[in-house]
Amino acid sequence: MSSAVALCMTMLAANAQAQNLRTTVNGAPIEMIEVKGGTFMMGDQTRQNKDALPLHRVTLSSYYVGRTEVTQKLWTAVMGYNDSNFKGEYRPVENIDYEEIQTFLKKLNEATGINFRLLTEAEWEFAARGGLQTKGYVYSGSNKLDEVGWTGDSNPTHTTHNVANKQPNELGIYDMTGNVWEWCSDYNGPYSDKDQKNPKGPTKVTWHQARGGGFSHFSYWCQLAYRDLQYPAKKNGGLGFRLAMDATKGNIRGMQVAKEWFLTKDIVAEAAPRAAKFEEKDILANPSKEMLVGIWQRFVVNDVKGRSYGPILKILAADGSFQNVGAMRASNPKFGLGGTGKWEVKDGCLVETVDAKSGNIFDGKKNAMELILSDNGKVMHIIWLNPITGAKMDEFYEKVQ
Repeated sequence: MSSAVALCMTMLAANAQAQNLRTTVNGAPIEMIEVKGGTFMMGDQTRQNKDALPLHRVTLSSYYVGRTEVTQKLWTAVMGYNDSNFKGEYRPVENIDYEEIQTFLKKLNEATGINFRLLTEAEWEFAARGGLQTKGYVYSGSNKLDEVGWTGDSNPTHTTHNVANKQPNELGIYDMTGNVWEWCSDYNGPYSDKDQKNPKGPTKVTWHQARGGGFSHFSYWCQLAYRDLQYPAKKNGGLGFRLAMDATKGNIRGMQVAKEWFLTKDIVAEAAPRAAKFEEKDILANPSKEMLVGIWQRFVVNDVKGRSYGPILKILAADGSFQNVGAMRASNPKFGLGGTGKWEVKDGCLVETVDAKSGNIFDGKKNAMELILSDNGKVMHIIWLNPITGAKMDEFYEKVQ
């Protein structure tokens, strides 16, 4: 652990033995890991993400957190339906909004007599960092993203995966980096530099926080301090949640001590991921700049849905300017490969020169992406190198206009 992180963490009761718990609901497992209370510095230790600043001291009481994200098996056992895009009993439930989660929690609590809830944002970050056992990793359990998370950097199927198929963090918690983003109970709001105890976020506003990154998001979005905001009625295939509960005697008595887990490696094991094959036909050699002018919509190919279209657009204008935007947030150019700037075609590459302060990893730099134009010019395949992880990335776009 770095000296900076060591100074930021106050280790309280570090030698206390955690009491992990388990139970079932209609045959579906619930597994909870105890997070011993303590004090930590919340926010971006690297001071690169303004939304996660200023750093501030937070003290938390002991609590429990789900060992895994809520599975589709548990959701279906409580709710009686499953609208997830990527079906699988032990995949995380997704395509649910905030109010559906509240209904789920009410029914689950009535069935068990235990008061389950969502994590607060501070509880989420403390648990993801490893609590009192933290080793100061960039991601939850490792500095190597692929070891702990299904993310856009190393997930060829572009789908969710069974929980607990990567390595856990210091507390034995799985998938706090990647797989699906996780709803928190807090409303979105700026950080304060004042010391806080068991914070619950700002008074009611519109947006809620989500944390952890997802199966199609790259390393920048998967760092422990990164904060995303979600509209309560929003549903998508990359947004789920995990359970929390207070460490009260009543809650603890309602569960069993977990001498072993229900969700063992044998139960949740899945075959190594294989990318769905996308056959590129009618390739145009040495495409001209004129062929690329237009609006392109990003898509992924997977074995579940075939070609699936995402909300990211790449706009290449005839005057040599470009903009990459999310279709749902057209006023925010902090999406995709480079925000805004100038573009050209050079030596078989799409070269984007990024405006400074675009809000992403290519700020003020050039990004040369290998280019393949296929389907008689209707599909653009670009290959680029992530400057943070060194991972080779493939993206596909279909021409809209």
